[in-house]
Amino acid sequence: MEHFLATVKETVNPATQPVGVNLIRDAAVIDSLKIKVRDKRLAVCQQIAYSRMYSWSTWVDAGTSHCAIGAACTGLITPPERILDGTVNTGVYQENQQAAAAMQEKMPRVQPGVAGVLTYPLARPFPGIVPDLVVIYVNSAQTMRFVQAFLYHKGGEFVMKTSGDAGVCSRAIAQVALTGEPTIEIPCMGDRRFAVAQDHELMVGIPHQWLERTAEGLTATHKAGIRYPVPFQIPIECELPPDYVTSEQDMENHE
Repeated sequence: MEHFLATVKETVNPATQPVGVNLIRDAAVIDSLKIKVRDKRLAVCQQIAYSRMYSWSTWVDAGTSHCAIGAACTGLITPPERILDGTVNTGVYQENQQAAAAMQEKMPRVQPGVAGVLTYPLARPFPGIVPDLVVIYVNSAQTMRFVQAFLYHKGGEFVMKTSGDAGVCSRAIAQVALTGEPTIEIPCMGDRRFAVAQDHELMVGIPHQWLERTAEGLTATHKAGIRYPVPFQIPIECELPPDYVTSEQDMENHE
């Protein structure tokens, strides 16, 4: 983990912290943990916000997960019928219930039975706890660097899927947990309104088993000259108005 964090800091340097996420199925695992935020009604995206911005650990279970869509995606509850049949999205994200149900049908969801969602800054993990996955919020250029890292060993293409809703809970967490593959996703309306996601941000979800592989890809492409921030080509003798250009007369006057 330390190697991954150091590599991300050197090559990508995100504005907020990488977050470790665990989908805990046995609540006894967290009995001895000193968790900063618990017993508070929060959405999953708000948990991530606390961890990435304030370095706070959080725990939410079925009784305190405030957003039913996020709770269903992360396996805290069985998806309610109003979600599955599209009622929640009808007239909002889709024009009719049939379209809304079709969108919900494609929504990644972890099998119910998760006791709670645990989040924490990856730089401050709990003893004995290995993250199931890591979520990092980045800008588009930093996202490019992660895609390059993901494709470094085997090439091919990186496929991004999105619904424009339930971003971090459905794609960056549930999809990563289900597939064991990294994802890129767009923050949803809830993330922006209630969890401070910014207009320029995207999120990257990385399963634990991909952390070292991703670090290797970032390091190798960095050494090959693919850098962030991207260095501009600054031209010599750029075109300035004549009076702005240093002249021989200026140099003589200086002497």
